[in-house]
Amino acid sequence: MSLRQFLLALRARFRVFAVSLGAVVLAAAVASLLMPKSYRATVSLLVDARDEQSMSQALRALGLPQEHVSYLQTQADILASPKVARRVVQQLKLAENPAALRRLDVDAAGNPRLEDQLVDRLLHTLKVETSQSSVVQGTVTSADPHLAAAIANGFATAYVETMLELRVAPNREAAAWFDEQLKGLRANLEDAQRKLRADQDAERQRLAQHPERLPQVRDDAFIQQLRADLLHGEEKLRELSTQYGVNHPAYQRQISQNLELRGRLQTELRKVAAGVASPDGQAPARAAPGHSAPDPQQTGVLEPVLQHNVESAERAYDTALERYSSSQIDSRASQTNVAILSPAAVPLRAYRPNIPLNLALALITGLGLGCALVALLERQDPRVRCAEDLMSAVQVPLLAVLGNEGRRAGLLPPPAAAALRALPGPG
Repeated sequence: MSLRQFLLALRARFRVFAVSLGAVVLAAAVASLLMPKSYRATVSLLVDARDEQSMSQALRALGLPQEHVSYLQTQADILASPKVARRVVQQLKLAENPAALRRLDVDAAGNPRLEDQLVDRLLHTLKVETSQSSVVQGTVTSADPHLAAAIANGFATAYVETMLELRVAPNREAAAWFDEQLKGLRANLEDAQRKLRADQDAERQRLAQHPERLPQVRDDAFIQQLRADLLHGEEKLRELSTQYGVNHPAYQRQISQNLELRGRLQTELRKVAAGVASPDGQAPARAAPGHSAPDPQQTGVLEPVLQHNVESAERAYDTALERYSSSQIDSRASQTNVAILSPAAVPLRAYRPNIPLNLALALITGLGLGCALVALLERQDPRVRCAEDLMSAVQVPLLAVLGNEGRRAGLLPPPAAAALRALPGPG
């Protein structure tokens, strides 16, 4: 069927076409008016990867696009989680609101799993959308515009509270765990320090009993000078005993000098020993020039193994104390890195049904249905409306076309048009 044949058939069967088109449009209009209305309320949430109240680096600015998208998708999954939906049900007291139960199509009579059904129903009414920005949008669809806005804002508030709970609760548990660990680490540190002090005290006492072994004594110029003077006095005393005898005044005077030198030497040795045995490891200051207090690090009394144990215990304790302080501070946070950018407002117009869109679709559908019906009727009951219909129906030559069709020579085959022009006119 050519386009001209179809247009002629359409003109001839226009009543069928108009009835089918009008029926489809009328049905769509009636269905749109009878269809229950649905309202959509949207709340926008700003999700920032930074956290100003956290001492840890877990939350940081996400530089890579895939990390940013993954983080936002995680937040969208949390927003649409049963945990958040259950908090919405409890905060809005939906189980105690008969009107809300009717709007949500939930039967409350003798229902032991009423809260679970409400949670499942709310999750079906929620749609979460993310983009390349840091904004997450939650849309709630309901037959009641006020209920839709209330549920959307309830999801936003419950999501912020859940995020704060997910942040604070683990830090609180970590702080309690580190507090328990600090007790054992503190005991280990004190035990290592006690063993090190006991070893140091024992070494100091041993060196105090033999002060001549101390490095401070070997390096002390004043004590070495006293020893040299005492050795020189002993040699001179032997010479005097050989020359003059033990009763000579010079011999007795040398004995007195040697005794004085020996006493001064013993006094200096006792000072050094007292300085090593003191708790701070510092000897009393000497009046003689050039003398310095003994350094405990140079005495060799620190046992390397015990010192290493003390340092290891200190590092472990300091690390645990730092983690405990960080967890303790994070557990007291009062806000999270999520904020409500724009709360949901009560929608003024219904989202569904969309009457203009439904009528436009019905018009397109009616046009297609009408054309299909015309073509089907034409195929089942063909009619001759033009020269093409006659030529296709009977295989005979066409000589002339009477009526308006004959005046249009262009509509006839060339032989028929020539024969028509050769016929004599009337009269």
